[in-house]
Amino acid sequence: MPSRPRRLCGALVALVIAAAGLAALPAPAHAAPAPVCALSCDTLDPSKARQDTFPVADRVVNGRLLRLHVSDPDSMAWASIDRAGTGDAVWLDRSWDRGATWEPLLGKATVPATWTGTRTLMYNLTDPVAHRRGWIRACGDAAAVTCTDWVYPTVCDGTSCDGDDPAGATGDDRPVPAATLFGRTVDLHLDQARGTAWATIARGGAGDEIWLDRSWDGGATWSEGSSLGRTAVPAGASTTRTVMIATRDPRGLLYGGAVRACGRAADRQEGGCTAWARPAPTRARAAADALMATYRTDEGWWRSSWWNSAVAVTTVAEFARRTGRHDYDWAIARTFEQEQRRLPGRRAKLRPRRGALHQPRDRRRRLVGGGLADRVRPHP
Repeated sequence: MPSRPRRLCGALVALVIAAAGLAALPAPAHAAPAPVCALSCDTLDPSKARQDTFPVADRVVNGRLLRLHVSDPDSMAWASIDRAGTGDAVWLDRSWDRGATWEPLLGKATVPATWTGTRTLMYNLTDPVAHRRGWIRACGDAAAVTCTDWVYPTVCDGTSCDGDDPAGATGDDRPVPAATLFGRTVDLHLDQARGTAWATIARGGAGDEIWLDRSWDGGATWSEGSSLGRTAVPAGASTTRTVMIATRDPRGLLYGGAVRACGRAADRQEGGCTAWARPAPTRARAAADALMATYRTDEGWWRSSWWNSAVAVTTVAEFARRTGRHDYDWAIARTFEQEQRRLPGRRAKLRPRRGALHQPRDRRRRLVGGGLADRVRPHP
């Protein structure tokens, strides 16, 4: 056989053998989830936590104490197991879709010989960079597996929470057209001042359903906020409404959430929804929330250039000065902290000159780059 055909045959044989070998390999394990970075990255040591709270009840499994620890200033959590024996294990589960699915076994740690307990590393509760709001729980295995409740299943912004009664609304705006659904009317209602929303269905029948979807990225995704407040029209009625849903989550570093109202007729599988809308308590709050939606929490700046980031952070500082609201003071501090750490020779390019926010307006316009700070004004 000529040399070239021989080489081709040898190559084919090698490929067949390799394919057979690959077919015999065991199926690969599920890939570990990509680490989440917010104020810190996943797997931070709990010794660096700025707080240690226990917002959900402990669990006991075969005499072992399972506990979920949360540090709100870090927006992170970790798990511990105590009164344990050699080989007992503890870990975290994290879900991005309200517990329907989860990343399992995060930070799994096993109790070594002679120890009576152990703990996991810290993991983020939230992912503002990807506009995701997570739930976390602690789980343990001591000849039986148990888990704590999920932490922070409801959103609260300090004044309003998921589940509030629309009867307590301070306003009722309908910012988008109603959706029509087989003769029914589905409406989205906003309490602009409180940043909350609810949905109603009219001209319906018993069993018709109404709910809200909530999105942290303008309606692109809504896995964590699907089917919120789902309510059915009771027998003998033709209308009903949901509870109120919040659209700002300061604890999760998420702001400016969008909502839509959706409904489904009892005798149909398909449903319908209104357009998305965002509550805007004031023009200043709406503008600040929109600006913060593009803030890179993990990197501590607005991606574009450090000069543009300086303009943005000065605008946020001006928002606080003019409105008296300090929602984003943490972002101002983080921007300066991260910039000083990475660019020690260029601090002056980001840091406004001393007293910049107290200069006359014309002077301040030159200091912060064309007066962008002056465009964020309180609602008259």
